[in-house]
Amino acid sequence: MLEALGWGLLAGSSFLLGGLVALRWNVGNSVFLGALTALGAGALLSAVSYKLIAEAGRMAGGSGYVGAGLLGGAVAAAVVTSGKLRGGRLSGPPRHDPSFWIVGLSVIAEAIIITGGLLGSTGLSAAVLAAVFLCGFPESMADTGPLRAAGHTRAQIIGGWLAMMLLCGVATAAFTGLLAPAPEELVAFVLAFAGGGILTYVIVHMIPEAIKDAGAVTGITAAVGFGLSFSLIEILGAH
Repeated sequence: MLEALGWGLLAGSSFLLGGLVALRWNVGNSVFLGALTALGAGALLSAVSYKLIAEAGRMAGGSGYVGAGLLGGAVAAAVVTSGKLRGGRLSGPPRHDPSFWIVGLSVIAEAIIITGGLLGSTGLSAAVLAAVFLCGFPESMADTGPLRAAGHTRAQIIGGWLAMMLLCGVATAAFTGLLAPAPEELVAFVLAFAGGGILTYVIVHMIPEAIKDAGAVTGITAAVGFGLSFSLIEILGAH
């Protein structure tokens, strides 16, 4: 549990670091920020594909839990990102209203990715941590400006990103403690559910935001992030 807490806090520190950078230097909507967001998106896609879903598939053993989890997580993420609970449409453009509770849902999904690495057959890899870190850093940088514009003070924003870091640590520890003794089929479903949510979030939120800022550079940096994460998985393995 303490190990899981530590890894979660380390990965979650990216949110606090990104927020502090954005408060210190006004990054705004820049090509750099868009490219950084795409880098994180590519890294997440790779980690979800080659670590999270691969591990879920090994645990489920063709029982269908992975497919059910993927679909469930995708639907849940689509409902949140489309704003359907606030009158939006699933088929409409995604609504980006920066708020810590929405970011918190993303943090919880990323905590499950770390949990999947901890519970997996090969252990937690540097690629998983790097992917979560590369996602949280640009996300908090991009959302800090709109949060300031919405009237949040510097202290409130720093406190919010600190809460996201703590949430990542606590959620990782909690999921690890709950899922460690659970049947492998249940663990596979939870991992796939998080994977489906992350895939949807990346496609309908991170990639469009990156394209808006960086244009076609998004594809290049997403490929770099994907390749970097994949290389870490292959080269470093469980180390």
